[in-house]
Amino acid sequence: MATSPKKETPSDGGVLQDKPTPAAAEHGDHDRIVMASRRADGSMDQVRPEFIGDKDTAIAAAKEQLAVQAVSAVDVAARGVSAGPADDGTGDSEPDAEVKALKEAQEKAKESAESRAEREVERLHQGLGD
Repeated sequence: MATSPKKETPSDGGVLQDKPTPAAAEHGDHDRIVMASRRADGSMDQVRPEFIGDKDTAIAAAKEQLAVQAVSAVDVAARGVSAGPADDGTGDSEPDAEVKALKEAQEKAKESAESRAEREVERLHQGLGD
């Protein structure tokens, strides 16, 4: 049985792009996610995101992400720090009044962030992704 040879097509002649243009990202597909990537301001860093998978897991992940980011932002804003105790062991004693006030501000920020996370997932969740 005779067969004809397969035609080779040039790799750059197809419809696939190695690097999608910003216009393609804006008008093409959207991102299907279980957990969002976040910008420094806490906003999602996806193109028209759609949460998939287990909704409770997505909510828990978003709450944790935004809560940690919000608490850290409060700490940095209040004290200008971004790490724990110093190498010499200082900074690990009982909290004073200033630290207590900071902790309260962090808790408020955490609650607000968790609420935001839940609203975000509720608005964008599309099911289990089947």
